Amino acid sequence: MPERGTVEDGGRDGDAARTEPTPDGGIALDGASAASGAEASTAGSTDADDSDTAHAADADSISIPLPRPGIVARIARRETRLTTRRGWALGLTVVFAAFGFLLATFSGSGVAPTGYEPVVASYVELATFLVPLAALAFGHGAVVGAAERGRLGVVLTLPVSRAETAIGVFAGRAAVLGSAVILGFGVPGLLLLREYGLAGWPTFAWFLFATVAVAVALLGIGVGISALAPTSTMALAGALLVWAWVALVHDLLAMGVLAALDGANGFVAVAVAANPVSTYRLLALAPTDAGGAGLAAALDGGLSVGVLVGVLLGWVALGVVVAAVAMRVKRI
Repeated sequence: MPERGTVEDGGRDGDAARTEPTPDGGIALDGASAASGAEASTAGSTDADDSDTAHAADADSISIPLPRPGIVARIARRETRLTTRRGWALGLTVVFAAFGFLLATFSGSGVAPTGYEPVVASYVELATFLVPLAALAFGHGAVVGAAERGRLGVVLTLPVSRAETAIGVFAGRAAVLGSAVILGFGVPGLLLLREYGLAGWPTFAWFLFATVAVAVALLGIGVGISALAPTSTMALAGALLVWAWVALVHDLLAMGVLAALDGANGFVAVAVAANPVSTYRLLALAPTDAGGAGLAAALDGGLSVGVLVGVLLGWVALGVVVAAVAMRVKRI
């Protein structure tokens, strides 16, 4: 039986050496691949174990450890087109716009004396439940759903690494989700602009920024769940559990602990940072009177507006890192 790495069968082994993928889903670089192929063709007299060891060392040395921005951008554009074609962009925008128009229309008479702030407070309470649910639902099938349909396996046959794939998928879906939030809540905001003028528009613009930030943060968590889950059903169950925790359970437990500690400001800061939805609520209401007391307590605990933005960005990074690491070990 012919040994691996010999010159038997002509250049077939050299071609295989040039196209064999690296363990992380990337491919070998052309120059280094040619060198390894030439080395294999001249090593006909070596033992099979030695050639296997040398080939593994070559594969490790020429793998691509860092994501390439160009590749990530291509995968992101592809993911944006696919999700838009499947109706996610339109569906999310319609859902956000429908609730936004309802609040802007039916709360207008009750909030007319004070303008933007009560409407923004109502939007924040709505977004606290609706946006995380939409983001987690949008992200839970990003990896495992594509793997079950066979689409992810096709992508990984291309010269891309798994980390690049995970980051690109997240970036593409983040673009769709962020656009849906801006359009869905921004178009009803034009009613407020017509009703109350430009005086309070920065408050509403800040609400849009904070809502996009928390949507992308929860999307990153959803993509991480999708990369970890073995099936779409388990990914959906995990996403629903995370939504129940961040939107309902966490704040109830935090309030109970805070009451038991008789108002510890340090615990307020920890509780806010430990939940992206709590961070969002405080951040979105920071310019309003409704968020003054909560922000004051958080500031006493060491959280400023800049720190709150950094916390949400940290949640985004955590979800993407979990997705990238899980993709490296996921069997597809």
